[in-house]
Amino acid sequence: MQQKYNSVWGMAGAYIAFIIGSGFASGQEIIQFYATYGIKGLGAIAVSAALLAWVGGSIMATGYRMRQSLPDQPYRLFCGKILGTIYEWLTSIYLFGALVVMLSGAGAALQEYYGLPHLWGSLLMTILVFVTYVGGFRRLADIVSHIGPVIIAFALAISIGTILRTGIHFNTALTAQQAAPNWWSSGILYAAYNVFGSIPFLMALGSGASSRKNASAGGVIGGLVLMGTVLCMDLALLNGGDMRYTVPTLQLAHELAPWMGMLYSLVLLCGIYSTAAPMLWTVCGNVMGQKNGRSLAAVLSAAALALAQMPFDRLVALIYPCTGYMGVLLLVCLAIWRVREKKERQP
Repeated sequence: MQQKYNSVWGMAGAYIAFIIGSGFASGQEIIQFYATYGIKGLGAIAVSAALLAWVGGSIMATGYRMRQSLPDQPYRLFCGKILGTIYEWLTSIYLFGALVVMLSGAGAALQEYYGLPHLWGSLLMTILVFVTYVGGFRRLADIVSHIGPVIIAFALAISIGTILRTGIHFNTALTAQQAAPNWWSSGILYAAYNVFGSIPFLMALGSGASSRKNASAGGVIGGLVLMGTVLCMDLALLNGGDMRYTVPTLQLAHELAPWMGMLYSLVLLCGIYSTAAPMLWTVCGNVMGQKNGRSLAAVLSAAALALAQMPFDRLVALIYPCTGYMGVLLLVCLAIWRVREKKERQP
């Protein structure tokens, strides 16, 4: 059922909730894409903000304009039949990779904060995701999906609290792996990897807007608010982050107050679940269509669990930048399509 959004902020919130995942909520993305570049990381944040605002506004406005005949294959619309078909299959591969990252993130969070074996956390999340698929409990995941704004609120509170506690300075001794050779390409890759799997969602989201203006504004504001939160997290990690931790935001929250760390660990797990469950549905749906994909879901869940035993930070460093490189070409296709569309619409 198509949902109408009369509020620009409702559109923006849905965009943000779709983008954030374990990499964002844990702070590991922020470290690898921004914090490791020191003060230059602020430039990377500006690059990502501009791209995510442009893509969000453009695609959601296009979704509204085409709401009466929304394409089933939006990648083919923007990239052509051959390249678009390739992107459709690559999207399924990316979503499976992202599912692996989510499961590993659950394991890392429980291991680092509660001292449990990494396997336990990833196994618990795998069971929850698989049972949700088999049982058809999509409503449960839909309810939990509203955790997105809560994660943003916690991230801002933790970041601002850390900055107020430590003051502002730039730690130049960060040794974590960098996502790209330089700061500006890292900014591009972060936006590109987030855009890679979000095109169908943004089109559908824009089609449910109350007006084209709201659709465009929701995309722009969503991108800017998301990256504003990233900016606060980046400053907090540069001021008080410890690279020995795989989930640094939990460490920052615990230093502010132990109860906040415990509460944020639960919020983080809910956020991972609300993102991981739809990923399994989407991958199975892309391969099986409307058929019952329980056997496939079992195989994919088992494979994802096995791969999720790799260190969380290494998975983020491997999967997200690689996806970003594939997404760069998609950004180019979007830009070309937008130019052609404007020319065709001119009288």
